[in-house]
Amino acid sequence: MKSIDAMLVWTPKHPHTEVDENGGKVKVVTVATDDKALLCSAGACDIGWDDMSDAERFKHLHQLAEDMIENDNIPREDVYAELDKVEGFRASFR
Repeated sequence: MKSIDAMLVWTPKHPHTEVDENGGKVKVVTVATDDKALLCSAGACDIGWDDMSDAERFKHLHQLAEDMIENDNIPREDVYAELDKVEGFRASFR
């Protein structure tokens, strides 16, 4: 998937989402394949996403990933496994 099409959807894992079966889950989707069962979204659904360069989108995706890991209690390996679906994401941070 190209970075311009990438949208992250996730549900934080917090006390208020502990009964939600999707708590702690993350997916990379497109706007057309959005998983509405997950509470949060960012990326291709954001205003100005298509005006950014690939480098800017990769930087934004990386920041979102770290926020999900640190603040939303989503395992690092899950977040980065999903982001590996975005062409060039890993290579952008080497």
